[in-house]
Amino acid sequence: MRDERATRLWRLRKLHDTVDAELSDVAGGGVEVQFFYNGRLSYVRRVATRAQAIGEAAAKRAELEREGWNFHW
Repeated sequence: MRDERATRLWRLRKLHDTVDAELSDVAGGGVEVQFFYNGRLSYVRRVATRAQAIGEAAAKRAELEREGWNFHW
């Protein structure tokens, strides 16, 4: 389920599929980077800082772009 307070970092598209990366603050501390495939939550990683979460998202984006995914807002 999507968190209404989450911030989308990017969306990638390949053919008719999309991948979104979103950041969400965690109650009690920490940040989650959440990845959605065609709108469905597929992977979550919880880290201590926003900078680490952005780094995780950037690494995943680079991996997907190497596989032919393109930026699409």
